[in-house]
Amino acid sequence: MNTTIPHADLTDPETSERLFFLRMSCAIAATVVLGFGAFAALGISSFRSPWWVHLHALSFMAWIALFITQNTLAYRDALPQHRRLGRVGALLAGWMVVLGLVLTPVTLMVDRVPPVFTPAFFLALDWVNIACFAILVFSALHLRRQTDWHRRLMFCATVCVIAPAVGRLQLIAMNQMSVWMVTGALLVFVIIGMLADLKRHGRVHPAYNWGAAVIFLMAPLTDALSDLEALQSLALRFSGG
Repeated sequence: MNTTIPHADLTDPETSERLFFLRMSCAIAATVVLGFGAFAALGISSFRSPWWVHLHALSFMAWIALFITQNTLAYRDALPQHRRLGRVGALLAGWMVVLGLVLTPVTLMVDRVPPVFTPAFFLALDWVNIACFAILVFSALHLRRQTDWHRRLMFCATVCVIAPAVGRLQLIAMNQMSVWMVTGALLVFVIIGMLADLKRHGRVHPAYNWGAAVIFLMAPLTDALSDLEALQSLALRFSGG
């Protein structure tokens, strides 16, 4: 994607910041393509999946495309279009949360849980990831008039979305998946944002602290919930055990 606009003043902190988020949105998209593309290239996954798997994939891909589009509009200073499209984004975010909550049990019911997970761990992992995305994205929407908070929280929310792609890359590289390592890889994106803030503003925006805290909690919460007898029983019920 061409991220250069003629006559854009990149010495202006606001323009420079908008360009940073546009570039990071492209990096996020590249991570998704690499993770899922590698699985397809190795024959681990294919297009011969149930329709609801494709619906899930298309919905989350639409979010990544929307994130790039919104950052492009912001960089081009097309703020009226950005705000109008934001209403679509709010609906899409709600749809993704509902879809994720519903399809995780469906995955257990049809025995499509990856062999590296127990049913309880898979249920906890997916639901915690969805909860973290929901907390961050709806906080970003609530603070949409405070653009400094809004763009950083939305960035952190989108980082949550790429956890499955990062996990696939880890499986290919290490033949195993650790939720702690996936969480660490996601935090790298946030740390890059923090470093950009330090360079541009001389301090880290507090939105990143909240975003990093929510993302970090994904690992211990997943471990803790998957050990709960109630969640193990629920996962067993979903999987027909």
